Amino acid sequence: MNAEVSYFYSHQVELCEHLSAIDSSDFWRQLNPQLTITEQPFSRDPVFYHCSDTDRQKAVEQVVVDGYLQTQPAIPIERCRALCEAVERILKAGYHPNYVSLYDEYWQTLQGISQILEPVLGPGCHPLGDYWAWCISPNSARSGWQPHRDFPFKRRTLREDGRPQLVTVWLPFSDATTLNGCMYLVPQQWDPNLPDHPEQYSFGGLQDIRALPAAAGSVLAWNQYVMHWGSRCSQFAEGPRISTGIYFQSDVEPYVNKPVKFDQSLPFERRLGFVASNMLNYHQYHDYTETLLNMCFRQVRALPNFAELVPSDLLPLMS
Repeated sequence: MNAEVSYFYSHQVELCEHLSAIDSSDFWRQLNPQLTITEQPFSRDPVFYHCSDTDRQKAVEQVVVDGYLQTQPAIPIERCRALCEAVERILKAGYHPNYVSLYDEYWQTLQGISQILEPVLGPGCHPLGDYWAWCISPNSARSGWQPHRDFPFKRRTLREDGRPQLVTVWLPFSDATTLNGCMYLVPQQWDPNLPDHPEQYSFGGLQDIRALPAAAGSVLAWNQYVMHWGSRCSQFAEGPRISTGIYFQSDVEPYVNKPVKFDQSLPFERRLGFVASNMLNYHQYHDYTETLLNMCFRQVRALPNFAELVPSDLLPLMS
């Protein structure tokens, strides 16, 4: 059974009964009482996280040359630990790490890093409700996703000066090491398939591959053309790799029609709809059961534009 599916089958209970708890915000509050779920997770007077001027300047230069950026830890370690604890409790209860996004603190963390991304994306940058969360360990998913690019968008995502208008932001809430599945990528300047053939993945320069070990709270991001992947964890890893990846974009027309603005509410039902939408978006890789698909079909309807977000091959099954 696929690891992304097996999370839901880790308890010896009837599946429909097990899944029914997901719709209850009270269930999630009780599961992680150290975190909150409110209608409005964002503050009008937010606490922004910061990195050094050197990191900020390097980020702009590196994202243009190599296609990615990486900062030193910026997210407070207390926040990282709280989110790691939440993910571990979610897994112990028999649910997917993606449900950490039901909590305010997940979204407040994204608001906190937004100023770090402004030199690259510009003022008013914001996340999209298109994301995933992982817990990589010998006891859960043993590796991240296979080598891929995030590029299949109809609109161009790079400016003329090479800065992106859309990035995948990757946040390690625990230390990501070479033993517990840190990210790897091919810097775009060494990728022979770029810029003309992003649909191709073959290359011979193994020495050009770059490992990205990252301390908890670091901010990593890459443009939509960089080939990247999560590696396989080792039995000798000292702890799991707990992380999230989410699209962040400039203040332009949404690349995915799930914009999250920091001056707007984000009710529980919409967050649950995001999780369902994202699970459906990657269904071809994870082989969900009919029961899981039906749950996602029901929950994604909380998004008023769900019909444009559900993959076309699944829409007939929703009727």
